[in-house]
Amino acid sequence: MYKILILAYLVGNDPITTQQNFEMQDWYKTMEECQTELLSQHPDQSFKVMREFVEDNEFKWDWLVAGCTNEETGEKFLVYPTYPKGKPPELEGLEFELKDILI
Repeated sequence: MYKILILAYLVGNDPITTQQNFEMQDWYKTMEECQTELLSQHPDQSFKVMREFVEDNEFKWDWLVAGCTNEETGEKFLVYPTYPKGKPPELEGLEFELKDILI
């Protein structure tokens, strides 16, 4: 079974010290099904799952990496945010890698 994880940080704070993994509630039978949900977009090209996450958390958390994972096999598929208006100052110079998303 596959699930969606989101690595997020507390907006306006140090992303290294405030980063936290969030597990979405739904489970998916296949990686393809999970990817379809993860990559689903609004007309403005924003990802539906990540926007819902940000809105549900009252814009206090923002995502750094999101992905589909399988706990049994370790298989992962990751998506990174783009910043059309530029990265927030607290993220300048930082890159988050595969190891930052924990299964």
